[in-house]
Amino acid sequence: MKPLTWIRLFLFCVSAGQFRVVEARNLCAILQEKVDSLLNPPLMKQAEQILRFDKTVMDIGVLTEDDAPKAFRFMCTNVSGRTVQLTRVNTTCGCTAAEVCTGEILPGESKEIVLIYNPENHPGTIDTNAFVYLSSSDTAPVARLTLIGNVLPTADKWARYPYAMDKLRLKQNRVEFREVGSGRRSSERVLCGNSGNVPLRLSASGIPEFATFRTEPEVIVPGEEADIVITIDASLIPAEKGDSFAFPVIIEGVGGQPSDRTLNIMVNRIK
Repeated sequence: MKPLTWIRLFLFCVSAGQFRVVEARNLCAILQEKVDSLLNPPLMKQAEQILRFDKTVMDIGVLTEDDAPKAFRFMCTNVSGRTVQLTRVNTTCGCTAAEVCTGEILPGESKEIVLIYNPENHPGTIDTNAFVYLSSSDTAPVARLTLIGNVLPTADKWARYPYAMDKLRLKQNRVEFREVGSGRRSSERVLCGNSGNVPLRLSASGIPEFATFRTEPEVIVPGEEADIVITIDASLIPAEKGDSFAFPVIIEGVGGQPSDRTLNIMVNRIK
C-alpha cells in the first residue's frame, strides 16, 4: 500500500475515533440532563402568581437518627383569581413523605402541605425537596419545597445491625452463594458484633459436611465487630442436592431458641 494511502487511512481512523468520543460525551450529557430534570425539574413560569407560599425553604435544625418522624407545614394561597387543581406532591427522597388533600383550591383559599421527615438511617446533611404540581402543568411544578438541617448519628452503635441473636448482632440472617464452581471452595461473610458485656465464642450445629463455620476473630470481645465466615467445598456436595438448594445453620454460643439464632444459607452451583 502506498504511503499516501496509509496516511489517509490513519487520518480517517483518528477522525472516526474522535467522532465516537464526542458522540459518547454528548450522549452522557443528554442522559445527565434528563436525570437532572427528573430530580430537579424547572418550575412553571410565573408560578408565584398562581400559588403563593408562606415559605418554600425551612431549616428544621438538628435531629438525631433516634428521633421519631417529624412533620413540617407549608401554607399556600391561591392568588391567581381562578380555581386551580392540586394534583400531587412528589418528594425526592425516601426519608420524606408528603401529606396533602389534593383537589380544587378556590381563589383566595389556602391549603396546607405537610412534609414528614424520618431521620432514621439518614445521618448527615438534610437537603431534600418536594415538588407541587397542578393539573394545568403536569410536567413543571408550581413550587419547590425544601427542608434543610442536619441529622446526628444514632446513640445506639448497633442500630445498623437489624438482626439480633441474643447479644450477637448481625447485618443479615441470610447468606447466598451465587456461584459455587465445581470442585472449588467458596466463602461468604456476615458482618456481626458483640453488643453484650462478655466475650462471645461462636460455633454452629446442624452444618453439613460440605460446609464449615468460623468467626474472625475467633473470640468476639464486647463492643467489637467480627465476621462470620461460611465456607462451602463444592467437591463434597452430594449429587442429589441439585444445582440450587438451601440449608440452615444454627449458631451456638448465644441464648435463644434455635429458630431465633438460625442463618439461612442458599447455594447455587455452576458446572
